[in-house]
Amino acid sequence: MSYEVFAQKWRPQYFQDVVGQAHVTATLQNQIRSERLGHAYLFWGPRGTGKTTVARLFAKAVNCLKPSQETDLGIVKTGEPCNDCDACREITQGSSFDVIEMDAASNRGIDTIRDLRENVKLSPAAYKYKIYIIDEVHMLTPEGFNALLKTLEEPPAHVIFIMATTEHSQIPKTIISRCQDFDFRHLVPEQITSRLQLIVDDEGISADSEVLSLIARQSEGCLRDAENLLERLYSSVGKELTLDNVEETLGLSSSNLLYELTEAIAGRNLGTGLAALNQLSIQGMDLAQCLHQIIGYFRDLRLLAIDNNLEDLVQSPKSELSDLKEKAEQISVERLSRIIKILMHTNREIKEYGYAQLHLESALIQINSIKETIQLDEIVNKLIAIEQKIANSEMESGTTSTPILPIIPNTKPTESIMDVESPTLSMQESEFDKGTSDAETDETQPKILRSLDELSDIWEEVMSQLKETSPQLAFGTFKGANPIRDGEDRIKIVCAHDASLSFVDDDARKNIINKLSEIIGKPIQIELVKAEVDTQTDEITAAPEKEVKTTPMMRKRQAEEDEQIQPVLDLFDASILEIQI
Repeated sequence: MSYEVFAQKWRPQYFQDVVGQAHVTATLQNQIRSERLGHAYLFWGPRGTGKTTVARLFAKAVNCLKPSQETDLGIVKTGEPCNDCDACREITQGSSFDVIEMDAASNRGIDTIRDLRENVKLSPAAYKYKIYIIDEVHMLTPEGFNALLKTLEEPPAHVIFIMATTEHSQIPKTIISRCQDFDFRHLVPEQITSRLQLIVDDEGISADSEVLSLIARQSEGCLRDAENLLERLYSSVGKELTLDNVEETLGLSSSNLLYELTEAIAGRNLGTGLAALNQLSIQGMDLAQCLHQIIGYFRDLRLLAIDNNLEDLVQSPKSELSDLKEKAEQISVERLSRIIKILMHTNREIKEYGYAQLHLESALIQINSIKETIQLDEIVNKLIAIEQKIANSEMESGTTSTPILPIIPNTKPTESIMDVESPTLSMQESEFDKGTSDAETDETQPKILRSLDELSDIWEEVMSQLKETSPQLAFGTFKGANPIRDGEDRIKIVCAHDASLSFVDDDARKNIINKLSEIIGKPIQIELVKAEVDTQTDEITAAPEKEVKTTPMMRKRQAEEDEQIQPVLDLFDASILEIQI
């Protein structure tokens, strides 16, 4: 007898032998036993999970000549093929005329589907049902799907369609709605390991659980890939499979180097990590595969960091479980998540651009620069402690408490300072009274009653007094005038009428100065200017004076020197990166 590869030799011949798809096989067996068969089925899921195998088992079971078998309960219909009758043997060997398998990737046109539509009208050659198994059905053209649609909607009673695909999203909704939909799931490593154990025991291969677990992880949930990988190792190494020769054959990193690299990543030892990575490259290891192992390691580490009891979800060998738990207690979940995110991004970069060693080195540098973060509740507790400490010290010194972490004040003045430039003036009073007002202080300086920030209110009060003492000024020269702050103790009075400026003598000027100084509480200087008039709106306007601006560096320095912010920076050993106002 010719040699059969493991994937063919160990293909399930009964529904009960199918690994990890009990939710599918149980439903199909119930339909077979009750003879409530659908006319079209859609099997979808990852590659190597049993879609075509289950389709063939279904074809054998519905055409089996011995559907009833003897069991402990007597002769009953089990829904399993007998694998002994002519129908079962022919379908197993692929020689039955009533089971037609098509590959839609190479038979995807409308002409092929038209031929199929003509053939389905013919009765089965020998058995009860004619079964069409269409693999990779998503590869059909839109015209092919449209041609198939009518047949799926009203098929002959003797025809059953079974379509398989790995791309469920590419199947038209009109096709899906006419089929019974079954999803095939990824296999977990434990299911694959159990199946591999049966194979190695029967084939006389020596392989411990760590080797089989490694093969299962490399197959990424695909049993067929795991069986092919086992056969490759068997052909390459022989019947004695050890962890070392398996890792060497697969181009994986040795356990020591991998452990050294992961320890360097977790422990922020950049130099050791780069050296270990370079050693892996020198030994000719597949760095992309090494990256997959590293991602799996930190995935297990994060699970244990979240909950020490999640060991059933860990894919690393059980012998490493205690070390993983110990390491998980030393690294925060957030840091592990950021490490995994960087490694996953690196994996995409390697797939797209290559240069595996360069991207891995960049990832190690980026991971090494991750700073540990502090939980919010811990920060709040520390801030409360600082606030209490400051409050206690202020109580001892007799000062009042101020809020912690004050907002950095904006240096922009509250009242916009206006400046009327000389080129826009038709007339400007050049004289500037730099003398002090007659309201000189006595032995004690008067208390400041008002601030220049309230200039509008102050000017209204001055005008009210002028209406009583100097009506000609209030209703003439200064009617419609606009006062503008021009410094700490200086005011520009922008007058609307240029002709009236000539009638403002020294006495009138001193009168205004006295009243302003009296209200504000300190000597004030004034300047009388003519404002520019907007000819379209007849409104008096004045160009705004440039704002006093501060640079980000000035604001940062101001914050760093703040006596209330400094303790917070010292506590967290932090620095100010940016100030947003």
